[in-house]
Amino acid sequence: MSLSEFDSIHVPLEPWDIDDNGDNLLLIDPIHQRMDAQETVPQPAPAPTTDMEGDNVLRDEDNFIQNVSQFYNQESLSDILLVVGDQKYYGHKFVLAKSSEVFRTMLYDQRYIQAGLPEVELSESLECQQYFDRFLRFLYTAEININIDSAVGILCLADKYNVSSLKSLCTKYMVINTRSPKVKNALQWYSWAKALNLEDLIDQCSKTIAWNTDLILGMPEWFDMEFDFVSDLLCNSQLVVQEEYSLFKALMSWLLHDQRQEKLVENSKDLLPMIRYSQMLVKQLYEIETTAREEEYALCREVLLDLVSKAYRFRSLCPSQLDLEVSFKDMCYLPRNYITLTVDTVRMQNTLRFGIQVDVKTYVGPVPSEKREGEWKITYRKNQELWTLQIYCHESAMINGEAQIQASVVIYNEQDHVIHVDAAPSHICTRANNLSMNFHVPKPEEAKTMAVLIKPIPK
Repeated sequence: MSLSEFDSIHVPLEPWDIDDNGDNLLLIDPIHQRMDAQETVPQPAPAPTTDMEGDNVLRDEDNFIQNVSQFYNQESLSDILLVVGDQKYYGHKFVLAKSSEVFRTMLYDQRYIQAGLPEVELSESLECQQYFDRFLRFLYTAEININIDSAVGILCLADKYNVSSLKSLCTKYMVINTRSPKVKNALQWYSWAKALNLEDLIDQCSKTIAWNTDLILGMPEWFDMEFDFVSDLLCNSQLVVQEEYSLFKALMSWLLHDQRQEKLVENSKDLLPMIRYSQMLVKQLYEIETTAREEEYALCREVLLDLVSKAYRFRSLCPSQLDLEVSFKDMCYLPRNYITLTVDTVRMQNTLRFGIQVDVKTYVGPVPSEKREGEWKITYRKNQELWTLQIYCHESAMINGEAQIQASVVIYNEQDHVIHVDAAPSHICTRANNLSMNFHVPKPEEAKTMAVLIKPIPK
């Protein structure tokens, strides 16, 4: 999938430095960072460190790095020539081996044919070839210039040659640059994060993708998404999307796209059950039922009609689930973060709301309805950057004296892009038991509005 230009705003985070044009971030190892700090801030001469035997430990980190870095790609003292594509680099086995276990084995283990050879050809992808010089320089200097375009190539080289410090720095850089609303970066790097098992990057990409689902469903690139991506998306309960029906329509467009006709039956059986039909309105279910009988849907008709039937069963049995002892705890019966469930919208800087109760309404019980007859009250409080929401349930919102809900807040910036989502665990509200929700807003200076969602859920 080809993606267009990226957001050029970068947030420096230690141990990173940023250059003047704001395009590249300079990643540095902690040892090099300490060296730079000593150069920029006048410091008194450090007292020698004394060990238990009374000996003093003296350090010369800056000269050590400088002495090593001067040999980068220099023929002087070189004992190995690295061939990467049509480029050749002078190397020094000790420098390569000290930073990379892969190079150590390759160059010193006599069981490998490369050991002892004066010239070694490395097989790299075109993307990695393009940035191999930056990768190699890092082994000598402990620093690297990186940007959105070069991040994947450098990360793959760090992973292939097991340079853990560089891999960690790349991952941190990519995590920062996939925070919402940087959706295109998250889309571009998600598959790489999974392939390399980078949990922090997977988590951040997943959040950004989930919070911007409506935007992604409207992209031309949606039709080019891989099966695994679509499957992961549909499994995610934290999607911020207008409603489940819009997610269903986007999935059908993906399934029926010309390039997937050969796998329509297989894909339908795997993906259509991931849609939460229980969270649709009756008129939407009827629309699906009617449409499924058209010729275009013949290959997935049986699957669709069966799923719609299960949704009707949920709507029929759920109001009496206690009497019938029926359980609806599966994920397919739980709502996502639907914008249609917004009960209140707050301007983040509007202090007039603090301490005042606001009356809101939801539908009654866990079966979705257009009727909003369940009454609630919300109180907003803020202590520095800590927000507290108190949600109180009225009798009209209860069934058998209680209402089980999940509550979420969706934070938007000035451009109405989602920048943060917070959620409270499911809670049973009664007249004597309200829901208290505490959360911090990252980068409060960017927060414009907050949407509060109350989601009735089944037991």
